Amino acid sequence: MNEKILRIRDKKKFFIPILLFLILTVFISIILAVSIGSVVISFNKVFGILLNSLGFNIDIMWTAGEENIILILRLPRVLMAVTVGAMLGIAGVVAQGLFKNPIVDPYIIGISSSAGFGTALSIVLGISGLLSIFTLPLVSFIFSCIAIFTIYNLSKTKYHLSMSALLLSGIAISYFFSAFTSFILYFSEEHAHFLLTYLMGSFWGTTWIEFFVIFVIFINGFVILFFYGRDLNAMVLGDATAQSIGVNVERSKKVMLILMTLLASTTVAFCGSIGFVGLIIPHIMRMLIGSNNRKLLVFSAVGGALLLLWADLVARTLVPPLELPVGILTSLLGGPFFVYLIIKKKKSGELL
Repeated sequence: MNEKILRIRDKKKFFIPILLFLILTVFISIILAVSIGSVVISFNKVFGILLNSLGFNIDIMWTAGEENIILILRLPRVLMAVTVGAMLGIAGVVAQGLFKNPIVDPYIIGISSSAGFGTALSIVLGISGLLSIFTLPLVSFIFSCIAIFTIYNLSKTKYHLSMSALLLSGIAISYFFSAFTSFILYFSEEHAHFLLTYLMGSFWGTTWIEFFVIFVIFINGFVILFFYGRDLNAMVLGDATAQSIGVNVERSKKVMLILMTLLASTTVAFCGSIGFVGLIIPHIMRMLIGSNNRKLLVFSAVGGALLLLWADLVARTLVPPLELPVGILTSLLGGPFFVYLIIKKKKSGELL
């Protein structure tokens, strides 16, 4: 196993300064992302519009068109990117902690593909309107739960989780659901283009209602998982160790697996498949602040938000007037990073 990679290490010295720096960077990036687009709006106008929407009287002039661009088009999209990035970062921490390996994330082990199938199936069956805000994530979550518990049980041996079985099971499940999604695309010409673009990952057309729904799921998932951080720290050191200090291992695993799946599948339902954020961010944050999973949850939420915010900004400004799916950019980052981790583990003799 790879427990020594994830063994609890706590770097307390720079904890607060790094966190404050990351939060400040996210805030500045939000203002920058909201101001940049086909119509560039100055920082002072952005601040004025945002403060005015909160009830403050600001002595700055702007047009009604600029206000609509900021409040209706860009701000919900930017906040959605921040929230989804945070959710994927958290899901990555939980996945790596539960499976005791830093080269897994919800995308790699098949959660995204199963959620994508659930989303595609829901759309083809005609779920639309306000109902889809609740039904799409529910259907995606159900199929993702089927996938993750199948993978977990296939990987579980008498004494431990087999990393080889985990990766192979994840790949198998991913191909299985991807095949069904392709089947839907092939026989649904009416929805094929929309589904293909949607499943590549995008924040285009995000509404305030969608943001609020996903934000509520994020807050609840994060709070519960934060309180389970102690259990996750103990389980990284081994189930027997965790059991000896009073952790109900099986119950904690199930709760964390369900919440991880909920967070990851919800992002797919609303924004499509956005891979590798849950792989890259926890690994980087672990190098910065150590392996205390409670702190990792906080840092990975902020780091994931920052990464996906900038990925979306690049996706919609790189080749104007076209907008690239943000999932393409995260895959371009994550693919080489995944190869780097495999090479690193191979050299250290921890690949098997």
